[in-house]
Amino acid sequence: MKAEDKKPSRRERLAKKIKTNLSMTVRELFEQIDEDRSRPKAMAYFDSIFKNFTGGGENVVQVPEGQKVIGTYCVFVPEELVYAAGAHPVRLCAGTYESSEVGEEYLPDVACPMVKSEMGLETMPILDFYQKCDLVALPGSCHWKLKMAEMLEERKPVHVLDVPRIKERENSRQYWLEEVKNFKAAVEKTTGTRITRKTLKGAIRTVQAAQVEVHRFFELRKAIPAPILGRDALAVMNAYFYDDVSRWAAALAELNDELEQRIAEGVHVAPASSARILLTGSPMVFPNWKVPMIIEDLGGVLVADEFCTSQRYLSDMVAMDEGTLNDMMMAIAERYVLPCSCPMFSNTLERRDKLLQLIEEAQVEGVIYHILKGCHPYDIELKMMEKLMQDKGIPMLKIETDYSPQDVEQLRTRIEAFQETLRGRRRVQ
Repeated sequence: MKAEDKKPSRRERLAKKIKTNLSMTVRELFEQIDEDRSRPKAMAYFDSIFKNFTGGGENVVQVPEGQKVIGTYCVFVPEELVYAAGAHPVRLCAGTYESSEVGEEYLPDVACPMVKSEMGLETMPILDFYQKCDLVALPGSCHWKLKMAEMLEERKPVHVLDVPRIKERENSRQYWLEEVKNFKAAVEKTTGTRITRKTLKGAIRTVQAAQVEVHRFFELRKAIPAPILGRDALAVMNAYFYDDVSRWAAALAELNDELEQRIAEGVHVAPASSARILLTGSPMVFPNWKVPMIIEDLGGVLVADEFCTSQRYLSDMVAMDEGTLNDMMMAIAERYVLPCSCPMFSNTLERRDKLLQLIEEAQVEGVIYHILKGCHPYDIELKMMEKLMQDKGIPMLKIETDYSPQDVEQLRTRIEAFQETLRGRRRVQ
C-alpha cells in the first residue's frame, strides 16, 4: 500500500478534529476582538502570536534550528537557568476546551480542567511545541501536577521540582536551593551547555529588563479611565509564555509608550464610570477568555488581576548582592519562592495583604474570585477570602467554572447582576 493511500488512524483523525475546533475557537474569538476599534495598535504584535494557534500552532513558538526547548509548568521554574544554558523556555499551561476532553481519558472527571487540557495537548499531536520539548520541568505545586508528572515520564524526559510548603523555615530554603541546583544540572545535561557566572548574570539581566516593562505596564493599567482592557492585559502576559524574552519586552515597551500617549491625550477603552474589577483565584490561560470577555462586554473593566499567569508572573526580580555563581543561585531560589503568594503554601497571610494592596492601588470596586472546578488550593481558601472582603466592605463574586462554553449565559447573568450591584453602591455613595 502506498503511503498516500494509507488511511489515518483514529488518533490522527481525532487530532485533526481537535485542531479544526481549536482553530475555529481562536478565529471566533478574534472576530469579536478585531471589531474593537478602541484597542491600542501595539496589541497587533501580541495578537499575531495567538492567531498562530490556528492550524496546529506551527509558528507559535519560533526558535532557531538546533536550540533546545524546555517546557515549563507553573511559576516556580527558574527561567533564568534555561536562558543561561542557551535554551528556550515555553510555558505549557493550557486553556483549550478541545484538549481537555482528551485529557479526561487520563484523569478523573473532577480533575482540574487546566491539567486535563495540558494532558490532552501532551498526548495528542495538536500543538506542535508540546511535542518539541526536550525536557519538561514540572513543580509539584498541587496534587494534579504531581500525578501529571508521573504520567508524562512515560512519554518524555520530566524534571520535578519539589516546592516546600512552609517557605519561611530555614531548612525549607536550603531544601529549595538544592532543588534549584538539581534543575540547573538537568538543564545543563539536556542542553549540553554548562551554565557559567557570566551566562547566568546575562540571563538574569535579560529577564529583569522585561520585568521593568511589566512593572511599567501594570502601573499604566491603574489609570482612570482605563487605557487598555483587562482581556488584552491578560493576552500580553500570556504571550510571554511562547515568545523570545527580549523580543517580547521590546513589544511591551512599544505598547507602554502608546498607553502613556493615550493617557496624556485622554484616549480610553472604557468610560470612567465603568465598574473597576479585579480578577483573582484560579489562573486563566488563552484561549479560555470567557470570563474576562463577559465582564468587559457588559461594561465593566478589569483594571488588575492576581493570577500566576499574568500580573503575578513577572512581578518579582532576582536580587543579587554579589556576582558569584553561588550568590546568583541563591538569589534565584529566593525570587521564585519567598515573594510568591500561591495558595499552595501553608500561610496565605502574605497573599491576602498583597491582594488588599492591589485593590487599593488600582481603586478596585469589586472582586471576582474565579475557581476552576477541581482546583483545590484556590477553592479551599475561598472562605478566608470571602471573610476578608466582607470585613473590608469590598463586594466579591465567586465564579466556579471550567473550560466548557455551556455556562456562558449563566455566567453572564450573574456577572451582570454583580456589576449592577457595584453601580448601585456608587450611586448611594
